[in-house]
Amino acid sequence: MPDVEAVVEELAARDDAGLVVAACWYEASNDRPNYLMSQFDVQNFLWLTLPQLVREPPDDLHPMPHWQAVLDEAAWFFERLDQPRYAALCRGDRTREILEAAHDQMLGFELYAQATYESGLMPPPGLHIAWLDRPGPREEALYDAITRALERAIASGELAPGDEPGRLALAVAVLDQVPDGHTETRQALMLAERMARLHHLSGSQTLRELLVRVGPDVARPADLTPELLLTGTRPLAQVVHDGDGPPRMTAVAERFGLLDGHGERTDDGELALRQPVLLFEAVVSGIAAPPDRVAGQVALPLLAMLVLAGSVDNDMLMDRLGMVFFETGAHDRPDPSDTVREVAGALLADMHTAGVLTAPGEHQRLTDYGRRVALTGIRARAMRGVDE
Repeated sequence: MPDVEAVVEELAARDDAGLVVAACWYEASNDRPNYLMSQFDVQNFLWLTLPQLVREPPDDLHPMPHWQAVLDEAAWFFERLDQPRYAALCRGDRTREILEAAHDQMLGFELYAQATYESGLMPPPGLHIAWLDRPGPREEALYDAITRALERAIASGELAPGDEPGRLALAVAVLDQVPDGHTETRQALMLAERMARLHHLSGSQTLRELLVRVGPDVARPADLTPELLLTGTRPLAQVVHDGDGPPRMTAVAERFGLLDGHGERTDDGELALRQPVLLFEAVVSGIAAPPDRVAGQVALPLLAMLVLAGSVDNDMLMDRLGMVFFETGAHDRPDPSDTVREVAGALLADMHTAGVLTAPGEHQRLTDYGRRVALTGIRARAMRGVDE
């Protein structure tokens, strides 16, 4: 392994342009010794950070070296580290195009987004992970592992940058990797980190206790067999296929984004019919992350309580929901408001219609399929990362 830090020191001593590149390395390395930048790191420096420095030079760097001088120093740096592909990026037409437009912030960002997308290195959206601007160490490690795996596959010709199914399959394989020094997969490690964050940001002691208690179940694999998946989604799939059916099921299909208001399949509905897993994900999203703000606040503690309880106790559910809203400051009293009762009742009704809950009554409970929906929903809320 090259002595990267020695080369960085030499780079910083060359001139102000070299100092800019060295500062970029220190930022990317995050105190990791002899850190070798990834292509994603290099792209972000060339196409995002450097244009920002050109537009708004920092107070301690006046005058800012011309961007061409910075590119020359960056190319020298990567050649010294025997990374010719990165040196070629520094000299490439796309990099020059972006930097020539640096003073037009909107155009520059559009060019950056287009170039980044075309590189194929971004984690694919099919992972359903909302990456945080300030990630924890496990999330940062997972993101880096995915971008490096994509880089290796694309650079070797094994994967085309625009091959979305291939990119998703590769990224999923990275999720299942067990990093050195651990016994859990990268996905499990990040989920634990996100669940801890969700617990920290919840704002409600009642919700924190629920999350702690349900945590071990959420951490286990969903164990969604093909038979259970097909059995659970079949009634909804039939309505989506026909564009018609029992009014309650049709209304649920519309709320879950599978049918429009005229009984026509949406694009998501078309995809869900071809891939039952996507239909399952639509059910999870519709129940765990509804667009209505109050319903979104109700869904997380409601799902946790349903997982933990053997049967549905409406009085207990409503009392705890009222306490959650009180503890978060959303309500002045610990009693559930009429709105909370109405929203929770509507969610429970949709769960029954979608096959997540058995029929209402004294012994209403989650179905086997519904338990997978509920646990996946809690996991999805953690991975969305927007609950603060």
